[in-house]
Amino acid sequence: MPTSAYRPERDRQGIALCLSGGGFRAALFHLGALRRLNEVGLLSKVNTFSSVSGGSIANGLLAKAWSALTKDAGGVFTNCEEVYAKPLRAFCAMDLRTGVLLGTRVNPLNWAKLAGDDHSSTDFLADAYEERLVGDLKLAHLTALRAAGGPDFVFCASNLQTGVNFEFSADGVGDWKIGQAEAPEVRVAEAIAASSAFPIAFAPLVLRFDPDRFTRREGLLVDAGLKRQLRRRVILSDGGVYDNLGLEPVWKDHRVVLCSDGGKPFQVSSNPGVSEIPRLLRAQDVIGNQALALRKRWLVSSFETGVYEGAYWGIGTEIAGYPTHGPGYGGVVLERLRAVRTDLDAFSEAEQLVLMNHGWALADAAISSYLRADLLPLPIPPGTPPSGTLLADADAAARALEHSHETEIFGRG
Repeated sequence: MPTSAYRPERDRQGIALCLSGGGFRAALFHLGALRRLNEVGLLSKVNTFSSVSGGSIANGLLAKAWSALTKDAGGVFTNCEEVYAKPLRAFCAMDLRTGVLLGTRVNPLNWAKLAGDDHSSTDFLADAYEERLVGDLKLAHLTALRAAGGPDFVFCASNLQTGVNFEFSADGVGDWKIGQAEAPEVRVAEAIAASSAFPIAFAPLVLRFDPDRFTRREGLLVDAGLKRQLRRRVILSDGGVYDNLGLEPVWKDHRVVLCSDGGKPFQVSSNPGVSEIPRLLRAQDVIGNQALALRKRWLVSSFETGVYEGAYWGIGTEIAGYPTHGPGYGGVVLERLRAVRTDLDAFSEAEQLVLMNHGWALADAAISSYLRADLLPLPIPPGTPPSGTLLADADAAARALEHSHETEIFGRG
């Protein structure tokens, strides 16, 4: 049985940033938060970026851009807007969803591939990520990046066979039940696709490995035959199925844990459904909500008891709840932010800026309120929100999000 990776407070090291799931909405919310972290010189100090689903979109592009980022004496990346923010915004302005979900399935050329049990629409999603977002980046690149003094980039999926968090990183692939294998040839695009294969919309991603390559962290399973079978053919779904906050890779050993949560808050409803299917779906939402709520409570409790330092900010958070905060969104704007769609469809410029503003303002409030002074420059630089106009004009921000909760069947792009 593998030894525990848990470390007591005195042995913890490094800063981790967790980027939650939530489609393009989460990616844009995180982008605003990353902007604020960069303005105070904290982004360049992060040792591990852990991500899920929409957060993995932002994380994957950051891994690609990292070597091209240049920082000043204060640790601020001076070219982050050009090298990272603009490409990510351009990506989130495309309709990635409709072509993958509908276009690939109606094309007869794809029918033979989709008919096999090792292929699904998520393979085409991986191809789209490679073509439009991260290129031919592989896990070998993440290994080289870390060897050169860069951070770890970890992408989380859910292993539907073992029921636990499955990781792609510089260390390879695997989970704590089947063990870990070096896999330098695996595409980062595949890691992002597995991480963002939201159930119902996207089928699981199936990956095949040589069982004999799993030589690290041998895994929990005793049955050698079953272990080889599970290592040979891995079936992966959205990382949010197991942990939508991306905490699993970092909570045991990091000294500082920052969590940016762009996931959809649970919606109170007077009508949980009359027929069987709506009732079952609502029950599933309640189950998922209680699991996520427990993770959040555990995270905050760990901050309060000193297990590790850090801060949490979520898309549904009231900025007034932080002891120290600047301007932010509330009222109608916050209600609409909570309801913004979480798919991979195109977001308009105004929608993007409101989401980025929200992430920027909440990250600022969280780190200003809860991080130790030695992690931040004093006085804390004021920074510049993505759109000062939309941050100051609540009516304009509300108008920008008026239809943001609506899902278009054939896409907006």
